[in-house]
Amino acid sequence: MRSFLLGLAIFSAGISGFWLLTKSKPTPAVREAPAAAWRISTKVIRPETVSPVFNGFGIVENPDTQTLRARIGTDVSTVLVREGARVLANQILINLDAVDAEIKLSQARSNLADAESNLTALDATESKDQEALQLDQEALNILQQKLIRIQNLRQRNLSSEQDLDTARQAVVNQKLQINRRELALSTVDSKRTQLKTAIQRFEAEVRAATRDFDSTAVKAPADGQVVEVDVVAGDRVQANQDLAIFAPDAGREIRVQVPASVGQTLAESLVNNEIVSAATERNHHFYLTRVSGAVRDNSGSIDAFFASTDHSLPPTGTVVSVSVQLATQPKVVVLPTDALYGGNLIYRVTTSDTLEAIKVERLGQRPGPEKTEVLVRSSRLVAGDQILVSRLPAAVSGLRVEVIQ
Repeated sequence: MRSFLLGLAIFSAGISGFWLLTKSKPTPAVREAPAAAWRISTKVIRPETVSPVFNGFGIVENPDTQTLRARIGTDVSTVLVREGARVLANQILINLDAVDAEIKLSQARSNLADAESNLTALDATESKDQEALQLDQEALNILQQKLIRIQNLRQRNLSSEQDLDTARQAVVNQKLQINRRELALSTVDSKRTQLKTAIQRFEAEVRAATRDFDSTAVKAPADGQVVEVDVVAGDRVQANQDLAIFAPDAGREIRVQVPASVGQTLAESLVNNEIVSAATERNHHFYLTRVSGAVRDNSGSIDAFFASTDHSLPPTGTVVSVSVQLATQPKVVVLPTDALYGGNLIYRVTTSDTLEAIKVERLGQRPGPEKTEVLVRSSRLVAGDQILVSRLPAAVSGLRVEVIQ
């Protein structure tokens, strides 16, 4: 029993000593670790009035490109040009056999001349018939007077019955002659109308035959280039068959696909009669002529068309890089492209050195001193704001940052 109590006392003393040692050990001071901050570069903004520039790609087109076709069925006599040849206005490209067209033209001219001569004869006949009608009337008066005298003589038995019948017959014959002339004169107007109608028809046939005859010499409608030749000498062609494709120098334009927002800006510039210019990488200059009225399917883009008086443009179908100078916009912030996140998001550094996301309206871009600059606008941006311009993959609202510039 005594041994047990002695052991318990020793154990209790050990526990008490361990507890005293634990309570009396030195306690290290706890220091708070500083929060991590991302080092960034910023730009102090100053909203200004600038002209955005849209950079994109366009395709050279020529809406005036023509397909030259045969007007009549005939043979190809000669082909004087080849694909790619440059030609002048009215230069003959292809000669077609003109024999059939010439025969048709001669027939139409003959019919016209015959109708015109018939009209001239009708006019002359009418004039003579009118003179003859007057003479017939005078002759009828004479015969009627003679009949009266013979009737008087017959009443006194100084003339025979045969003389009376002869006089009566002469009066009747003269009246028939007058009726025939009056009938002929009454139909003159209808005959003249018929002849004039025939003349108009034959004149139209002459014009059509002349056009067909002239079309056997296929000519360039303007200065330009032969894009394609579809026939060779000796070919038999039918009416409306393709002979060649011709692209004039004038009329070439560039079709540029632009976002719907840019297209709306361009359309407003046209309504306001504002000149919108564009240029290619080779310094070809254009001006906006029209904007498509429909958005392209599955793309959300709109076609804008730019024309030029420069005839040294690349061939039709060439894809070129185009810079479009848009209308001047107020309250625009100019930033490097690295400042834009997700297409319409930038980050402002707050007074507590944290990032704040701001949605912006993207107006376009323009060439900068070193690289392309993006133009944005937002009612939340004011002069003096610091905007994140270095690329920061971890950028998010509330992220602590340290400006190192």
